[in-house]
Amino acid sequence: MPPRWSDSNQNTREYESQQHQQKQQKSPPRRDAPPSVGGGLPPQEQQPNYRSVATNPPTQNHRTRLVETPLRRVDPSTPSALGGFRVREGLLQQGESHHDLLFQKSPPLPKQHLQRKSFSESSIVQRWNVDHAALPRRPDDFPPLTHTNRVVRDENANVISNRISDRLRSRSIKTRFSKSRNNVAKCRNIDFCKFTVRLYAADGGGVLVEVQRLCGDAVSFMRDCRAILNAAEGKTLGGEKGSDELDETPMFLRLPVSQMSFLKDADARLPEVTDEEQADIVNVTADLLKSRQSDTNMLGMESLVIQTDPEKTLKSMAVLASHRIICPDHDANHDFNVHNYVMSLLIYDDDCAALSSEDSSAGSSAIHDDVSSFEDHPSRLRNLAMSALSNALGVLCNERLLEAAIGRHREWYMSVLLPRLIRDLSAADLRPHDACYASRCLSTLAGSCDDFAARLRAIGGCDAVRKAESVGVREFALLEEDAGRLYRVLNSAA
Repeated sequence: MPPRWSDSNQNTREYESQQHQQKQQKSPPRRDAPPSVGGGLPPQEQQPNYRSVATNPPTQNHRTRLVETPLRRVDPSTPSALGGFRVREGLLQQGESHHDLLFQKSPPLPKQHLQRKSFSESSIVQRWNVDHAALPRRPDDFPPLTHTNRVVRDENANVISNRISDRLRSRSIKTRFSKSRNNVAKCRNIDFCKFTVRLYAADGGGVLVEVQRLCGDAVSFMRDCRAILNAAEGKTLGGEKGSDELDETPMFLRLPVSQMSFLKDADARLPEVTDEEQADIVNVTADLLKSRQSDTNMLGMESLVIQTDPEKTLKSMAVLASHRIICPDHDANHDFNVHNYVMSLLIYDDDCAALSSEDSSAGSSAIHDDVSSFEDHPSRLRNLAMSALSNALGVLCNERLLEAAIGRHREWYMSVLLPRLIRDLSAADLRPHDACYASRCLSTLAGSCDDFAARLRAIGGCDAVRKAESVGVREFALLEEDAGRLYRVLNSAA
């Protein structure tokens, strides 16, 4: 017999049923809700609270390009790549016809003669001034650096810091001295190896000189580290030209292959390398350059620099690789145009330009060394491209092949490449390594043809040389030498 409900219970049940119907009218019931049992109310389940979590995609088998450089394939036979490029002296303004720029007969410009300023090294050379009394003690929680530090006694810290700054300049090491901590110097050598030099107070009134590598080649770092520590102790070897520099020369340059003992036998000879094998070697480098892996591109550019250096490879191979860089319509550039790749790195350096503007806006205390190695990748790649171009121009000029290699693309070189190299020369205070290679390229071009020299003087090359030479005298000895060579070339061609 079913249970009988009292009136109060029946009223309560009707009231709950009405409330439930009103809720259903406001919000439709769930489609997946189970039917009620015995005609009663459907059970109400408690739904858990959900949270969304963003996860990284699975790691790929190969590293993708971290920095996409704008490698635009432009036909160098026309200056259409310039777009909004602006050259000093108003020679190329936005909206001006490139055809008029290249082929109109402009009135002769007055010759600009370089008037070399007399630089007083005692007043212009960059110095590192450190107060001996304000030297801090080395923190105890720092890891020990036993092989890259020395204690110098009976010397004032300011004398030691001046010795180090002179050695950094003579070895062409880009340096910025910290303003907040005057005992710290941030450095980057010509191989893009970054390190810091710190001075601490030692026991007995001595000075602890500590050099710490941040990133880069360890062998290149140790060469500079030994030279800096020797300079701190007052030793003359390590930075000047002498026996210590000879020890840093690679073995294959100190001892030529022709003087090795195994070749003294009359029957001994090196295997000959055919033209096909040389072409295959350069093609391997081209395959590395067209890869989409950033590390592979870097390896390809390093190989290209070596293959255009006649001291490190066969002269015939250096000539072949140089032709592929200088001549855009070379037969071997059909599958992959090495010329367009290298010139794209030189002209469309958006990442480097952004970095330069950031440094200039931040003031003299900023330096590229504060950026990570990933952000430094395009600068290093472009620096290698400038080195390869400098080698290629020098090889073809020495073999008297430069005029034929440039050929009908002379106008492109004069209207696009020369202004770009002058911009690099003018930015010597920010990128002295690039300015060195730019001055070498300009010296070769101006020395090979009077038209290039006249074009350089017309678009402000004289002012750029003066600025670069002043930067070299102040802090970069290699740039002083290269800018001085360009100065002599422009004066002789005037």
